[in-house]
Amino acid sequence: MTVSLIMFIFICESISSSEVSSLSIHYNNTSGHVPQILYPNNNTVEALVGSKLDITCTVLADLPPKTEILVYWLANQSYIEDYSNSTRVTEVQTERREKEASYIDVHLSFSEIKRKDFEINFVCVVLSEEIDQASFIFIKPAVSNVASDFVVALVVLMSIILVSICTRKFIKSKHPLRYAILK
Repeated sequence: MTVSLIMFIFICESISSSEVSSLSIHYNNTSGHVPQILYPNNNTVEALVGSKLDITCTVLADLPPKTEILVYWLANQSYIEDYSNSTRVTEVQTERREKEASYIDVHLSFSEIKRKDFEINFVCVVLSEEIDQASFIFIKPAVSNVASDFVVALVVLMSIILVSICTRKFIKSKHPLRYAILK
């Protein structure tokens, strides 16, 4: 239900926004090769406030030589540099070639997740002569499982009590009580 609502909001924002709506797909490549976003797939990831996070936009870029491909991240239709004026959020691009294909990875790295990141639509954008493509990802707060946390705390408490009882019995057996009869 939440994912459906998020997708609906994203589609509405895309329709009302001239920047994102211009990122429609255009195929005019005669070679049959077009860049393709492999990840993200319009989904969500979980993170805790204060934790580090790395999200990678992976693009299959098996194109003829000298074909220019631009891959970058947007945060609510703004460049990452404008979203985070500090170095808390950065993007780094790497390229790799495997046996059958070439890939472009653009890493969106958070040195610290803040609450405001949960309200942002992060979009990976791919631009080339052949295609304009975009795919989004949302960061949502990680939900701790209260029941499992309670069970873990209970097991730890029971272990401490058991170790205390065993230690007391062990110490008592080393020093037996001696009774003296007084006349």
